[in-house]
Amino acid sequence: MTNVFPAALSAFLAIACGLLLVSSLQAVELGALDGPAAVEISADQLSHDREAATYHATGDVRITKGGTILEADQIWLNYFSGEALAIGDVRLTEGPNIVAGDEVRLNLETGTGYLDQGRLFFAEKNLHVTGERIEKLSPEVYRLEHGTFTTCDGERPDWKFSARDLEVTLGSYAKGRDVRFHVLDIPVFYSPYLFYPVKQERESGFLMPRYGHSRRRGLELSAAWYQVIARNQDATVYLDYFSDLGTGSGFDYRYIFGEENQGELGLYHLFGAHGEENRYHVEWDHIGELPGRIRLAADVEIVSDREYFEDFGEQAGEFNRDKTESKVFLSRNWGKTDLTGQIKYLKNMETSLDHPVQRLPEIRLAMIRRRLAQSPFFFRFDAEYAYLWQEEGGKGQRAIMQPAVAAVFHPGQWLEIAPQVSFQQRIYQTDGEGFEQVGIPEFSTRVSTTFGRVFPFRKGRIGKLQHLVSPEITYRYVPEVEQDDLPFFETDDRLGERHQIAYALTNRLRARIEPEDGAAFYRELLYFRLSQEYDIVESPPDLLNTRDNLRPFSDLRAELIVRPTHWAHLDFDARYDFETRSGEAGKFATFNLGAGINDGRGNAFTGSYRYRRDEQEFLDARLDLALLRPIFANYLHRYDLRENRTLERALALEYRSQCWSLFLTLRDRLEDTEVLVSFALGGVDSLSQFGSSVARE
Repeated sequence: MTNVFPAALSAFLAIACGLLLVSSLQAVELGALDGPAAVEISADQLSHDREAATYHATGDVRITKGGTILEADQIWLNYFSGEALAIGDVRLTEGPNIVAGDEVRLNLETGTGYLDQGRLFFAEKNLHVTGERIEKLSPEVYRLEHGTFTTCDGERPDWKFSARDLEVTLGSYAKGRDVRFHVLDIPVFYSPYLFYPVKQERESGFLMPRYGHSRRRGLELSAAWYQVIARNQDATVYLDYFSDLGTGSGFDYRYIFGEENQGELGLYHLFGAHGEENRYHVEWDHIGELPGRIRLAADVEIVSDREYFEDFGEQAGEFNRDKTESKVFLSRNWGKTDLTGQIKYLKNMETSLDHPVQRLPEIRLAMIRRRLAQSPFFFRFDAEYAYLWQEEGGKGQRAIMQPAVAAVFHPGQWLEIAPQVSFQQRIYQTDGEGFEQVGIPEFSTRVSTTFGRVFPFRKGRIGKLQHLVSPEITYRYVPEVEQDDLPFFETDDRLGERHQIAYALTNRLRARIEPEDGAAFYRELLYFRLSQEYDIVESPPDLLNTRDNLRPFSDLRAELIVRPTHWAHLDFDARYDFETRSGEAGKFATFNLGAGINDGRGNAFTGSYRYRRDEQEFLDARLDLALLRPIFANYLHRYDLRENRTLERALALEYRSQCWSLFLTLRDRLEDTEVLVSFALGGVDSLSQFGSSVARE
């Protein structure tokens, strides 16, 4: 906070020491006194008492310099002692901060004084402070007798704290003794001592608690302490009580080291109740750069059991998870050469699932294509190494090297032809089996072009429309190579015969946006792509005698992205199977549709439909409403169409006053119902969720 009391006041009143005796003065501008900014003083009367060494200004006194204004009915200034007295409707405005009272007496040399029946307003926190007498002990410290403070506007605030003795340190705390919390002037809570932050920076302290009840967790109580460690680090410590599960404790640590390193570490431990085992959850997210220009990224998650997600996951996709994945990734770039290494660990929580193959570690080298002299030919090289490990199963090593030569031709300046020839060499070493290897060549070529047209179109900020059409055909050939002697860890260990033609047609509609101020830019309104593959290997030798077990045509994929405005969207992605292997009539293999609108004022709707043949089919909808201000509502509904049952329903309500909010959440999902209540005061952070970060928004 800036010092809004004497610094400006002393500068302004000292100006008056240099004024000549003036009577009936309406406005005087002083441009070169006490700093470069012009000073303007206006008053009805201004007099000078040489014997008392004082100046006296009366009648609508107003002193202005830059963005600071001092106003009062009367001002006396002793320019020898530095004592100043302002009486009658005193108001000092410096930027957004305001000091007001009936009488102000200050020593301009020491910066101390007092204010009777004073009122302070600090805009950064919207903090209103009042006191019968406010003593100014230093440029930053105020002491109040029978003081109050609140972040609510109005003569009768919704809530306020009152204290017999209150000390406010700008940029630090408000500290009170014998404190009462009032709701509409009615005291409802007492505390012998209270700290309240009154500075712009983040501040350590207790967060507002949260209460609730869940069928799985029982009675729920949660409290947290937020600790500022440094400007670039903070931590939150959680303590939760669940009557049916036990006591949980958690720790979240966030950090930013320079512009290149930042992350968050979360730890949570549940001490099981009623003989239940202890449970835990660990999560670490990091992205940054190590010495030597080595990039480090980590996405680590370790959990004790699958039921942890069921108990603490707040939304679908969390509470029904059955696996975790942890990755630590290192990379180094030398121009057009990238070297990356990672450790990846996948854990299945379902005992019925097979143990996954772990890559501990995996190293990849990529040499981005380089032009060979001045020819149209390019060379690239890719290599990877992985140590493959299974908790139950074989272990071994795999190395893959794949050099490639490609070219790009532009006949007629409108057509692009890009052929490529590569050779993939695979080498395996397994425990007790020795080495195995195989080489597999591959040839591909892509033929594509783009043409379009610009249409004049004047509506709103749109000046033109551009339509682009991009057809392309890709041919890929991989010969059949014997691979039965190779170890088999995962599907990537078999590269089957390929003799395919892939074709696609892409349409784009772009609008040229011409704002009233600023440069014009293009926004894509519509993207539509159709693509399919034809497998020559599976094509029947006799077109009149199609074999039922062969399917030369792949699913037809349709992708549609529509963004007609900045507040509406439509996404569509589906695969249509014209003929199944069993000869059934065509049907969709997958069908995904999502749409939404958002008016930017708190009202929004998003909905989606997800379908995968023989696996899943469900609806998902979310509605946000701000039409009932000050009540804000959010409703979420997920429905399983295959099982004809609701997966999850959640209603969140917030009553949002100017300086406080009340939150109520009702959630009903499979095997659990939950009611949560929390409260937040303006200027005081509230606890967001129970449990570890998996359960917090």
